[in-house]
Order: sequence, then structure tokens, then C-alpha cells
Amino acid sequence: MAPTKEEERKLKDYKDDSPVKLGPAEKFLKVVLDIPFAFKRVDAMLYMANFESEVEYLKKSLKCLRGIENQ
Repeated sequence: MAPTKEEERKLKDYKDDSPVKLGPAEKFLKVVLDIPFAFKRVDAMLYMANFESEVEYLKKSLKCLRGIENQ
């Protein structure tokens, strides 16, 4: 789950000398936000990882529809 634009702004503006300390999840997001297009890259990796199973699912669905069509 990606942070909102407001959360991104707050994390980018955060200074380490702040009296409020970040938790592990917020620290991770702060580092990830420095990576160009990080969330788009993760989405692309997930798409590639799931591609074969999605194609197989679509093939089975199409085969089922063709079977119904021929009845």
C-alpha cells in the first residue's frame, strides 16, 4: 500500500532531530520514497510475477466460454 501524497510530503519533510521518532514502517517508507518510481517498480514486478498464472486463468475462462458458445 502506497502512502498518500500528504503522507509522502510529511515523510520527506521529516528531520532526524525531530522530537517525534519514526517507527520501523515509517523509516522504511522514508527510504523507499528516495528511490525513483519505487512503487511503480514494485507494481511492475508483481505484474511479472503473476503474469503466467493470469494467462492460464484467462485461457481456462476462454475455453469455458467457447464450450458454452458451442452448445
